[in-house]
Amino acid sequence: MNLVRKMLWSAIGAAALAAPAVAQAPSALSSLQLGMWQLRSTGGSGAGRSICIRTAEQLLQIQHQTRNCQRRTLGSTSNSVTVRYECGGGVWGQTQLNVETPRLARIDTQGISGGAPFHNYYEARRTGACG
Repeated sequence: MNLVRKMLWSAIGAAALAAPAVAQAPSALSSLQLGMWQLRSTGGSGAGRSICIRTAEQLLQIQHQTRNCQRRTLGSTSNSVTVRYECGGGVWGQTQLNVETPRLARIDTQGISGGAPFHNYYEARRTGACG
């Protein structure tokens, strides 16, 4: 009986190590309110626009909103997160998001899109609920 118990615990431990880790959202994102956000360019590189934010992670991948990309957190504090994402085909980005308040964030994002480099700075403000 003791041998069976040891084998069972060994199998459970091996399965736990083989299971993929569940990615958790960086803590800085948890304070952001969801809803309609206005993105205003602060670096003179792109026009402002409104987007409906249903998950705070959307603010990490502004240039490639519709792409399914693999994201890796490079650094995270209670009010800041830096991520790098790769979408395949030479498309990638790196974003630093600083949370000022639950309704205000500053975003610095750069990478490659459409074969050309981009580097944008945004002030993101929550303006209300999504329509």
